[in-house]
Amino acid sequence: MRIYCLELNNDIKGITAREEYIEDLISRLDRPELVVMPELALPGYMGSDEIWKYADDNGARTSKWAMSMANLYKTYIAVGYLEKHDNDYYNSYMIADSKQVYGNIRKSEGESYIFRRGEFPNIIETPLGNIAVAICYDSRRRHFYENIRNEELCLILFPHGSPADPRKIKQEITVNDLVCGIYQQAYDVPVFYVNSVGRLNKMLGCTGRMMMRAGFRLNGLTKIYSKTGSILDGGIKEAIGIDVDLDDKKIKQEIKFYGDDLTKDNWLFRKLVLATDIKRGIQFYEAKKQG
Repeated sequence: MRIYCLELNNDIKGITAREEYIEDLISRLDRPELVVMPELALPGYMGSDEIWKYADDNGARTSKWAMSMANLYKTYIAVGYLEKHDNDYYNSYMIADSKQVYGNIRKSEGESYIFRRGEFPNIIETPLGNIAVAICYDSRRRHFYENIRNEELCLILFPHGSPADPRKIKQEITVNDLVCGIYQQAYDVPVFYVNSVGRLNKMLGCTGRMMMRAGFRLNGLTKIYSKTGSILDGGIKEAIGIDVDLDDKKIKQEIKFYGDDLTKDNWLFRKLVLATDIKRGIQFYEAKKQG
């Protein structure tokens, strides 16, 4: 199966503009059968409630667009978007072909100032097989692992909109390789890490302010982790691809966690800063969405 990742420019704004931009990229791929895009691919990654103006009621517009792209280019489409449902906002991701949307994944530990959080499923059943999806930080958390550990999978997708320090690219790559490598080895199926590139827009909360002061950006570093298959020339700088056979497989080895985390880096920050910031974010979200 010919699968491509698209590393999108986060500086392009507006749903229509981004739909046209993404379609142009898809049109230049060589016979894609699945196109994988980052977290919040359609609105672009944003860390404040300004993103709410791009909300898609029940995913209707995204579904129509994804099926249209799938039909036009004879491919499956995997895309991140901002879902609005019953006056709540979700960081969501869907997989579709020309006939239907096969499933919708919500980020469980979404940015607390702007998204509803919860414990959401992580598997989409498709004609290709079961595809596991963990959006950004969820990929490092135990709840994702518990949701998939007893299931057969053919593919694991880690769509990201992940801000990081551009002066510490080597460290970012090391962590990405660790997380993705652990899951690739455990399941022996391809793992796709796909991130955007570009400026970090306004981020709410203490953590957001720290990121902005430190000059964080979206650094891309999109990568495919697979022991089999042939690398495809994407033909454009935004694309990387692989031609690989997909087979549903059960987990081959258990994965070790440190509490609820796959990695033990930044433990003090998570406990002393992030936990408090998340609580404040939830309070802000509940008050703000009521208008």
